[in-house]
Amino acid sequence: MAALIKHKKVELTELFYDLVFVYGISKETALIHHVHGGIVPFASFWAFAIGMVIMINSWMVQTVFTNRFGKNSLTNILFMFAQMSMLLISLTSVTGNFTHRNFLYFYGPFAVISFLLLLQYVTEYFKTDNPADKALIVRFFYILSSRSLGLLLALFLPYRLGLIVAAVSVIATWILPGILANNKTEVINERVTPVSFPHLAERLSLLVIITFGEMIIGIADYFAPDHLSLSSFLIFMIVASLFMVYIVEIDHMLDLETQEYAVNSLIYWHYPIFFGLSFVTVSLGFLEHQEAQNRFAVCLIYLGIFLLLLGIYGIQKFNKTSHSFTRSLMIALLGVLAAGFLLSWLMTADSQLLIVILFTVSLVLAALLVRFNLSRQA
Repeated sequence: MAALIKHKKVELTELFYDLVFVYGISKETALIHHVHGGIVPFASFWAFAIGMVIMINSWMVQTVFTNRFGKNSLTNILFMFAQMSMLLISLTSVTGNFTHRNFLYFYGPFAVISFLLLLQYVTEYFKTDNPADKALIVRFFYILSSRSLGLLLALFLPYRLGLIVAAVSVIATWILPGILANNKTEVINERVTPVSFPHLAERLSLLVIITFGEMIIGIADYFAPDHLSLSSFLIFMIVASLFMVYIVEIDHMLDLETQEYAVNSLIYWHYPIFFGLSFVTVSLGFLEHQEAQNRFAVCLIYLGIFLLLLGIYGIQKFNKTSHSFTRSLMIALLGVLAAGFLLSWLMTADSQLLIVILFTVSLVLAALLVRFNLSRQA
């Protein structure tokens, strides 16, 4: 079997490219800050979900291209800069007001971004002499051209029909790479330019850290002079504990020398992590400002933590053999989460008590994973 590349440096241009996604995650998360009747409307959740999928998926496609074929050349850099400018145009239309004008300004630039990603692959197609690489690039040609044409078509259709076509285009082309990549033909898996697994893991972890950065910004109001209290530090420890839950897995238990070819699953299992952390960010704000019903906030925050654990469970297939999750560990993690949810559901009248319960749950989750990691290193 062909070995995966052992190491590829994360370039400064890649980190610069990530900066626009700091703004993007902030804008998309803001969509589910809007409360009506004590809850977030379904339309806001749907807009958030579609926006996050197309934005993160565009980041993923660019990252995988850079991982396989990128050489930090001037051409690669210019393509990334062009995408950044289009993304900025698109994100300015994310306001929570679902108008036809915002629809055009949101999906129009993403049609251009998809076309730019397509051009990168077409350029690489004519550069490479590797038949396996050409076969892989053809797959991305179909995926990205379908998304570009679908989004372009949606712009010229009546508003409501355009929304449906755009959503179908985004979801279908989001799922396709995972389906096609799991078709393990010999030409694709054995001879294609391999993925640098350490580079991919590092890039994904950096995007997760950006998401945690949005969470830190979200809890900053707890530390304002008028609000500073013990709860402020408990809230911070909730964020720190969830960070430890993720970092223990990605930085200590992951096997960077893995020979696993289905690395697309490492990408796809990060989607629940991004969604879960965004739900936690919003819910912590709800508990402070009392904008939403406490029971809604409790449901959302525990759903967010569950999604984080779900993503980590999916990632653990890439762990060192000694660090594969045991049934007892999973039962303990889910048991703690379920107990915290049930106790919080019974105590929804007291926001301060909810914070104490959440602090305890997140701390125990982090402690369980840290203890598991340390026991496997012995």
